[in-house]
Amino acid sequence: MTNLIGKDAPLEQSIQRFRQGLERLKLKVSESGWLNPLPNVFSVHLEFPDCPVIYSNGKGSSKLAALASAYGELYERLSTHMSFSDYFLGQRNAEAAFVHFKDEKWTAIDENDDETQELPPDILNASLRRFYTKDLEIDLGSLVDIQSSSSSRGVCSIPFTNARNGEIVYFPINLLDNLYGSNGMSAGNSDYEALVQGLSEIIERYVKKEIIKKGLSLPKIPLEIIKRYPKSEDTLAKLQGHGFKAIVYDASLGGRFPVVCVVLFNQGNGSCCASFGAHPIFEVALDRTLTELLQGRTFADLDNFEAPIFELEQTADPVNLVSHFVDSTGLLPMQMFRRGPDFRFAAWDFNGNTHDQYKAMRYIIAKLGFDIYLRPYKELGIPVYRIIVPGMSEVYPVDDLVYNNTNAFIDFQQALLALPDSDENTETYQSYFHELDDSGAEDEALVCQQLGVLPDPDSPWSTLRFGELKCLLALAGKEFNDALIWCRWTLSYCQDSFPLSRFRFYRCLEKALECSLTGNLELQDYEEALSFLYGDETFGAVKAHLEGKARFFGLRGSDLDLKGFTMHQELIRIYTKIKEVPVNA
Repeated sequence: MTNLIGKDAPLEQSIQRFRQGLERLKLKVSESGWLNPLPNVFSVHLEFPDCPVIYSNGKGSSKLAALASAYGELYERLSTHMSFSDYFLGQRNAEAAFVHFKDEKWTAIDENDDETQELPPDILNASLRRFYTKDLEIDLGSLVDIQSSSSSRGVCSIPFTNARNGEIVYFPINLLDNLYGSNGMSAGNSDYEALVQGLSEIIERYVKKEIIKKGLSLPKIPLEIIKRYPKSEDTLAKLQGHGFKAIVYDASLGGRFPVVCVVLFNQGNGSCCASFGAHPIFEVALDRTLTELLQGRTFADLDNFEAPIFELEQTADPVNLVSHFVDSTGLLPMQMFRRGPDFRFAAWDFNGNTHDQYKAMRYIIAKLGFDIYLRPYKELGIPVYRIIVPGMSEVYPVDDLVYNNTNAFIDFQQALLALPDSDENTETYQSYFHELDDSGAEDEALVCQQLGVLPDPDSPWSTLRFGELKCLLALAGKEFNDALIWCRWTLSYCQDSFPLSRFRFYRCLEKALECSLTGNLELQDYEEALSFLYGDETFGAVKAHLEGKARFFGLRGSDLDLKGFTMHQELIRIYTKIKEVPVNA
């Protein structure tokens, strides 16, 4: 059996437990994408073959460690329902006895109330309501989750426990999904192992954000300390040379946090990337930092990073910080590498068991003045936790609840899904066009993504953007000038994502509209030429759309049960199976 420091069970036992749990649920998982670019650096990708959007990635210093990491992440995403957080889960789920978890609570929305009213006392607590609504006007409608998309049912919240005083606080699902992503989610062989992992992740990302925002210069970790850990030393040695230089930094900020940073400098193109890792045990933190650096990457991928910059306002930009959370591809500040660090090197390590480690991590966060909120998920038989530390663990800015909420287009779901089957007069389609034009939708945004719908890869829904939809609506409303504008936009923006048949339709449509809108030209004089250029089938489809005999090229209508969306149906099937697992199954 293989025992890792910081783990409460052998790797083989953990992996067997993970696999058996999925087998009991009759959920098939594929293990693929194995990479081993350096000694002691492995990564793997897991996914459900019939629904690849349910996936996880794992990393470790051995194949077993990477596999256990990947299965742990998969259980995190399944147990917390994170794998489903971007999707509308259908009308049946929205009307079920419970949508998310059996202990959820619903707060009704009174349409007659002032939209700027304070959030009611059954959501969050007084201090948290002040924190989330500071400088923002957030009404209950802003907190309807996309999974239910049910404004009529209200706001769904689930209970978390304050680790300091035991207070039960209900957090809206929408707020969790919009602000925290997967930060603070963790699985483990035991409760305390999972809790240490989750708190380590939160501290790691908090410190990383502080360093990148402020351009903090870090001290190097002395080589004699690295030499105590031969596997990590060997990995670092193999990173050096061939135009690369790797430096290990002490990111503890003067011994306050158990965080390591490794920066890989690419001397071939002048770029660099930074990897961070945290854990009370120094050896574990160092190992995580090195394996994170090359997770899912080969050496060829290391040419895709950017050069560091001096402009701190750019590195501190929320979009840049989010990119560091997602895949560490964001910009780094040149100030990180200036001579003379902002802190002295501080040697740190912690040798207690996972319970002691948990208490130590809680103490670190408490000293910063933050409260920790915990929620256990044990339905799938593995200890999983979601940890929220308001003010510390947000991935996205709080104002995303107003300006970039995932529920922004749930009121359009039914109408847009049914649009291809509609049979309205031209005036109605004209009003639809203008309503969409005034909606604030970004032209480049994918329609299904905004609706929370998972399209099949070969369906026109998979590439449909709001700009293309404007073209099709203008065409249905016989507003040909607008149709031409948005046809040209579609050709310009979508040519790389369209199959040839769809691209050919819009090329033919552009020519036909140009001909129809030019005063001294008649389309009938060019019908044969357009058929020669694009084929009879394509020109026939264009002509039918111009005459109002066909609409919404290639799209098939659906409803709130998502009929016709095969992959989305599989997503709902898996979700329903996960949701209905009895507690302690």
